[in-house]
Parts: sequence; C-alpha cells; structure tokens
Amino acid sequence: MKTVSVREMKANWAEIERQIAQGETFEVLNRGKPSVRLVAAHPRKILNWSSHLDKAITSKGDSGTDTVLEERKGRW
Repeated sequence: MKTVSVREMKANWAEIERQIAQGETFEVLNRGKPSVRLVAAHPRKILNWSSHLDKAITSKGDSGTDTVLEERKGRW
C-alpha cells in the first residue's frame, strides 16, 4: 500500500488512478493522518443458477401461492 497526501493526490490523479486500476492500494493522508483508502472497484459477478428451483423445499398443504403466481404470470 502506498501513501499519498491530499495535495499529491490532486496533482497526480491520472497516474494514481492508473495504478489503482492495476491493483495498487493508496492511503490518503490529510494533515499527516490517514483519511481514506483508495482501492479498485470490481464489478459484481452475477450468479446464474438455473436449477435453483430443483433444490427448493416443497411446501406441505395449500398455501395459496400457486393462485398468486398464476395471476402474475406474464407480468414479470
């Protein structure tokens, strides 16, 4: 982790941003004290679990959900 002052961060933002995108972490010092930590943002992974309903627990008895789901069919 690298440290940088607020002034240095403002003056060299393009270079700092490039290094952060490559995986570097920066700690920003405000008047000599740690203020914030800058790390790369990574997009969330979307889980595609098409068989999740196969693993679902079936309910015992009529709960009325089938009727509600039937009414909403096509509106999602």
